[in-house]
Amino acid sequence: MDARVVNALLKSVVETFKKAASLEVSVGKPSIVNDLDREHSVYTVIGFTGDIKGNLVYSIDDDTGLLIVSKMMGMPYNQLDALALSAVGELGNMVGGSLAMNLEKIGKKITIAPPSVITGNNINVHCEGVILCLPSKVAGKDLKIYLVIHSD
Repeated sequence: MDARVVNALLKSVVETFKKAASLEVSVGKPSIVNDLDREHSVYTVIGFTGDIKGNLVYSIDDDTGLLIVSKMMGMPYNQLDALALSAVGELGNMVGGSLAMNLEKIGKKITIAPPSVITGNNINVHCEGVILCLPSKVAGKDLKIYLVIHSD
């Protein structure tokens, strides 16, 4: 996977979480994986097409979702209702938009689709292509970020 694409993703995630939710994201060592983990209960999926085709996926647990929503809204929020899930999806939309802008700087144009937020226990999200996992933490809580690149 092109290091410039990975760096564009890293920059997008770190900057967007900081700007939109006043949260610092620390990213661990990226690795290629076969499947998305099933450990979280909330998944946000943003598809994209263009010079690169694939999906941006991030997964969190309910507590992390509530933390993110509370920070985005500037007040405590204690349930992952429709409004909260919309905010989680909007954060994904912002990360996707930032990724599109950062990729354009390296000559790769993409168009992102609106985010889908999927919730539940033991979710199995299947993706075709090369899957890069960025294990991350936000406020000490686990966050997994995946970049799935479809082969042409």
